[in-house]
Amino acid sequence: MQNNRFVVLDIGSGKLRLAELEFDEGNLELEKFAEVDYAGFTDGSFIEDDLLDACSNLFEGVERDEVSCVYVGVPSEFCGQVVLDRTCTFDSPIDLSGKTRREFLKYAESDELTSKITEGIVIDVNVLSLTPHEVHGQDDAESVNVTGQVSYIYADRAFLDKVSTVLESLGYTNIQFSSSINAQCMQMTSPQMREIGVVLVDVGYLSTSVAVVKGEGIEKLRSFSLGGAHISAELSENLRLPYKVADKLKRKVLLTVDPSEVDYYVVSSDGQEYEIEASKVNKIVKSKIEHIAIMIAKCIDEAEFAYQFVITGGALNNMKGALDVLSGGLGVVVKDQKIECFDLDRPEQSAIVSLIKQASQRIRSSHSEQPFWKNLWEKIKSWFDF
Repeated sequence: MQNNRFVVLDIGSGKLRLAELEFDEGNLELEKFAEVDYAGFTDGSFIEDDLLDACSNLFEGVERDEVSCVYVGVPSEFCGQVVLDRTCTFDSPIDLSGKTRREFLKYAESDELTSKITEGIVIDVNVLSLTPHEVHGQDDAESVNVTGQVSYIYADRAFLDKVSTVLESLGYTNIQFSSSINAQCMQMTSPQMREIGVVLVDVGYLSTSVAVVKGEGIEKLRSFSLGGAHISAELSENLRLPYKVADKLKRKVLLTVDPSEVDYYVVSSDGQEYEIEASKVNKIVKSKIEHIAIMIAKCIDEAEFAYQFVITGGALNNMKGALDVLSGGLGVVVKDQKIECFDLDRPEQSAIVSLIKQASQRIRSSHSEQPFWKNLWEKIKSWFDF
């Protein structure tokens, strides 16, 4: 394969993660994985102007001249989503699961249609369903009108501009953007799961994404600024602990048992040992998880509670008993969903693993087709006059 080395960048709400990969005789190999802390984002904006410094550290050691493309996952807080009906005419016979679907997707991805979504720049297009609804001609029908429900995910222009400027300053000129949550939805759920319906929730450090998935794409996308860091902050405030200590305490919490009055969590930090009453800690943590459950419930409709609930991200999946509390708050059973690639298998790595799998699939397919994402960078550059 030509240009067989690429980089995947996951922009989390508290960490940046990078994977440098290469196709070697058709096999995908991980050349480098790194992650760095940074100030992150909340309420749809970056907290500090430290993205350039963080990316400079993250990309250190990457052979820039050998990298053909950087694939960037766009967080849900910088995305919007809309489902629109599109109609296209095909010569019969049609194949709704094969060639017709592929041709319809190309039509849905066309500049003529995506440019009409002016709220942002479209970065992902998925066909949710196709329905033939009108036949023209005599008994031997010559054409069929097909109406499709199409999910468009668009990114905030200011976000794309900021990230593009940072990467351009580091010498990377070919940049492709995709929705992180969309990658997780497509890579972490099976077609059978999506046929029934899935609510995929990524609970991160400072932000939570909620995606309702049906068929081949996201029907509804929401996000809110509440995550694992807010649990640490609640412990810090209520127990009058330094935030660093509260964050360590959160990682020790065990919600699968009810502690007695003589049970304590012990945390060591900077040479000092803290003993904190376990029952108080568990009460605070449970209350915050129940708050997260309330916010998730506000993002979905009543009928969608019949779907399967999948929780990704490290904020709750790394806390024993947290998913049971979340299940109780939502009134449904929620489950974690594992995805792995190479040695990357922790819940907090689900976004970058999904992006790796998606990017590698797109690179393979690009040798036979010119998909929508291939031309996306040129569209973005035209918006910002790069």
